[in-house]
Amino acid sequence: MDAVEALAAFSMREGVDAGWAGEGVVYFRRLSAQRTKSRMSRVMSKPVYRDMTIRNWATTTRLVAMLDES
Repeated sequence: MDAVEALAAFSMREGVDAGWAGEGVVYFRRLSAQRTKSRMSRVMSKPVYRDMTIRNWATTTRLVAMLDES
């Protein structure tokens, strides 16, 4: 599965969610003020979720820092 196919698994709510396919990655953003209206969590109920890992921005930047140290 590529990022474009993975992005299709996310059903986004206009004005709340936004997503982009990158090279081997999907970027997803939701408005914090409307997080209860986000549809991001729905992806967890789909079969494609087994092939994904989801990280928030804090974890992503921490992982990059760890890679930079090594």
